[in-house]
Amino acid sequence: MNSHPFKMNRRQFLTASAGIAGAAFLPACARNRSGLYVSEMEQMPVVETYSPKASSSWITRGDEQNSYGLFKKTIEAATDFSWLSSGDRVMLKLALNKGNPYPATTDPWSVSCMVKLLKEKGAGQIYVADQSGVQSVLWTADNKKGSSRECCESAGLFGVIEETGATPLFFEEQGYDAYAPGLPEGIHHWSAPIWITSSVNNVDHIIYLGRISSHVLGDATLGFKLSVGFLREDSRKAFHQGGDDFYVMYEEIIQVPQIKNKFRLAVSSGRSVFSTFGPDDGHVSTPDYGLLVASDDLLAHELLCYAWLQWNREFETPFYADATTGRITRWRSTINRGFVWVTWDPDNKTPDIPLYRAKHIYSHPSVINYMKRMGGRPGKIQWEQVNTCPNKSIPEYLNKFV
Repeated sequence: MNSHPFKMNRRQFLTASAGIAGAAFLPACARNRSGLYVSEMEQMPVVETYSPKASSSWITRGDEQNSYGLFKKTIEAATDFSWLSSGDRVMLKLALNKGNPYPATTDPWSVSCMVKLLKEKGAGQIYVADQSGVQSVLWTADNKKGSSRECCESAGLFGVIEETGATPLFFEEQGYDAYAPGLPEGIHHWSAPIWITSSVNNVDHIIYLGRISSHVLGDATLGFKLSVGFLREDSRKAFHQGGDDFYVMYEEIIQVPQIKNKFRLAVSSGRSVFSTFGPDDGHVSTPDYGLLVASDDLLAHELLCYAWLQWNREFETPFYADATTGRITRWRSTINRGFVWVTWDPDNKTPDIPLYRAKHIYSHPSVINYMKRMGGRPGKIQWEQVNTCPNKSIPEYLNKFV
């Protein structure tokens, strides 16, 4: 462990990083490879037999408490629940990076609706689960710092979980040894086994219950990146030090058999969206009609959510927000390197993350990595809207990308 002449805490570091990155005259500090990703995407073959489905509904702002029927129709359009037998145990995997409220974390409304629907379908014990990011929760073999339970309470989710009769589950509370090694199926970019919470072995099904948000390091946090919450802290460190492979490594987590074999559905509430910065702060876009997305295929889910994020960036984000917090993404390598330093205090051998912000939704590195596994781009994304958006221009915009 190296000694340093001074140390900043996380808040001080991120505040300083934001101040530096906000200066418009400073150059980007990471290699911009967006053009290479677009080229790779355009050269991929189209797999006509691969045509995954995503369903959605438009939730009128302020009317979510009267919209359970729309939620139910959206989920039933995405899955027939043939995988669910009476009494089965289901894990709802949250987005709970910190204790900030929605859209920084999963929408409490979607938690309440999903638990209610699963009970109607005959589910047994329902776990609502996650482990917060290491900035908030860092439990090692020797030390414990922070609590996912406290983050859940702060985010306004814990009370909803209790009200629905579900069981809160926070992976770090199971103990540092309650993780098992695994590797993604097929070609992957992890140099060592990934340590996954053993809690996944105690359920029959896993449902991702996410949100739609920008991410200062990954550009977006939707469905793929939700898998990071399954990792023990040492595997999270390996991921943050992945360099060129940063984006694809988080997509590959769900390819670990312990998770892949039990994944059934991804559901994300886009009633509110962090259209800049993220994952915990940024400009909050709250359009007149929010989008609820569901799919049993992670790629279809990712693409429709990403299209919605892009719409919010383009039409619901004021210039000043994109010109300030939106520009911080140029400094993601510096921010990540400092994040690793203040979290684990390593030897500072953290490689750069290639600078990336998608011009085309299909060209995100995590999406490309998934499509390679499928043999190419899908022939079509079947998008079913269970109700009609009063503003016809919005689905027309999304259709151009999905």
